[in-house]
Amino acid sequence: MNLKWLKQHALVVAFVAAFVIVLGVVIWLQQQASGNKAGIDAALEEQMSQLSHLLQTKPAPTRENIDILKQDHAQVDRLYQELLASVAHSRIHAPPDLRPVAFLQMMASHLAKLRQAAEAAKVKIVEGFAFGFSRYAGTPPAIPARNLSEEDTKRVVTLLVKQLRAIEKISSLLIESHVDDITQIRRSEVESGGGSDALDVPIVNDPRALYETLPFEFQFRCTPEALRDFLNSLTKSDWFFAVRRVQVVGEPPPPPEKSGAASPGGAPAPPVVSAPTRTHLAVTVRIDLIEFPGKPGGKAETEKPDA
Repeated sequence: MNLKWLKQHALVVAFVAAFVIVLGVVIWLQQQASGNKAGIDAALEEQMSQLSHLLQTKPAPTRENIDILKQDHAQVDRLYQELLASVAHSRIHAPPDLRPVAFLQMMASHLAKLRQAAEAAKVKIVEGFAFGFSRYAGTPPAIPARNLSEEDTKRVVTLLVKQLRAIEKISSLLIESHVDDITQIRRSEVESGGGSDALDVPIVNDPRALYETLPFEFQFRCTPEALRDFLNSLTKSDWFFAVRRVQVVGEPPPPPEKSGAASPGGAPAPPVVSAPTRTHLAVTVRIDLIEFPGKPGGKAETEKPDA
């Protein structure tokens, strides 16, 4: 092979040399990929083996974990019973097997007592004020739970009894606080139909909930001292009353009297000193009766006899 031949076939020689180099690089890369694939396959096989071992095992909590769980459950139960004893001294219970007509008799008796107490304390109420039960205090009165099943009748009457006693309690606190007058009482309706006493707030009475609520709204006029005494009395009640909202509007005092008469001798008349006026407030307060149902067989709940 001489130089003349190489010069004549330089292009072929260069192509062969490049092909050999490329082939060598490809072979090297293939060997590298084969080595990496073997390592990946080994790692995957090890992970699959661990997964298969985990799937075949049946894990179970240890005795120590079970004891901790039991202790936590007992502690939560004890704390819950202490909560019931602190915030729910008693619950309102309806007499067993109370019928709608018997409820109307009970309502008439309780409302009559409230009217007498208001009159004795000089708390003004309109003639025939029904304390939120005007729907059932008409003439003739509407019968609660009409055309309902026995179970629904019991539910409706039970809620009405609770509302009656709660309104009686709150109204008594208002009377004892010497408010000026009670203008309106609204409660959440337990039957459809609405009315002037209906409060558009639902009753929370889910058996699975931790507590039950009965919403009410009271409108009255009073002095700031009477409002303070009433709110304080709610906190001291045996029943758990939560004040959700208080709206207060002050009523302006009457304008002072002016005297245009002159004293004898043409001297200006002395100013008329009027007696100090007391501020009166128009109050709207939203109150919820909150009851904790308690646990079956719990000791925190005590019944309170009907007054």
